[in-house]
Amino acid sequence: MPPARRVLGASVLATLALAVGAAAAPGDSPEALVLAALDAPHRVSYEGQEQVTRWGATAADSTIVRVEHKAPDRFRRTYLAPESIYGEYVVSRGSLSDKVEPKNARVVLTNNPALANAAALADNTTLVRKNYTPVLGSEETVAGRKAATVALVNRFTGERLMRLWIDEETHIILSKESYHRDGSLESRVRFDQIRYTSDIPDSLFTLDVPAGYHSVQGRTYGDPSGEIGKAISAAGFTPIGPKYLPDGFSIIGADTSSVKTIKSLHLLYSDGLRNLSLFENDRAAAADFGALQPMSASFDGHTAQYVKQGPTTLLSWHQRDLGFTLVGDLDLKELIEIAKSIVP
Repeated sequence: MPPARRVLGASVLATLALAVGAAAAPGDSPEALVLAALDAPHRVSYEGQEQVTRWGATAADSTIVRVEHKAPDRFRRTYLAPESIYGEYVVSRGSLSDKVEPKNARVVLTNNPALANAAALADNTTLVRKNYTPVLGSEETVAGRKAATVALVNRFTGERLMRLWIDEETHIILSKESYHRDGSLESRVRFDQIRYTSDIPDSLFTLDVPAGYHSVQGRTYGDPSGEIGKAISAAGFTPIGPKYLPDGFSIIGADTSSVKTIKSLHLLYSDGLRNLSLFENDRAAAADFGALQPMSASFDGHTAQYVKQGPTTLLSWHQRDLGFTLVGDLDLKELIEIAKSIVP
């Protein structure tokens, strides 16, 4: 099963940033602004500092990150706070990502081809347009830049699930807030400072393993594709899919991969902003929660374990000879309803 921290760190909007779109012009519709914002990192290079805050049930955690981005697909993120992760940094080049951990003297290597899959990203853009209504708000200032504000309202529930602050000149997203279904704040990403420049050395995005460090192979994701039947056949067992999905969610891809010799089928669903992953294996293998402490939940005679980090919840359980893990930017209650629809 997928390591919890690696899956929980996923951000749908971040991957959408590579989708194809046209630059918005002054006076364009809020939809045009959003599409231009999703495309902007593909065209615009910058460096800056951002603060990322996630609110949990009883506390909030916050990180300060130095970000360097060279268009179209290179990022370097260096953690400045909190002290526990100070000095760690992540170098990303398309689908490849290297995380350097000085305190552990190691480099964790990850490959996620979905981040570079233009077809899948275009599908997500279509779902955003289908499932969400962008609503233009007032002009505000973020990191010294004029920003248009756009709220994304779910067409089925009428709930505001995200708000964006979009640089009026470059269309880079300067701040983003995500909300729970009750309207309370889930997470915020906000630039404190930003400078647009193409004068960023390529050396920042190359990595030689430092002396004394060791390399660790992290999760290598498959490339979710529309060939869902092919992925299911490759799994080698008969999977069980959900009979219920929240309004607006559609299956957009599938892949198979092996973790510690255990083959797992991954079914990927999305409503454009929120992702939902269903992992299945025929070895009843438990999810890897890493350092997170799972809690128990029960439904229809099954005992499950779950963890929540920021807006994302991971729910894992067994039935018959199969192991299941649901991971999504959804509340536990909604994940349990999906799980109930999988139980025969």
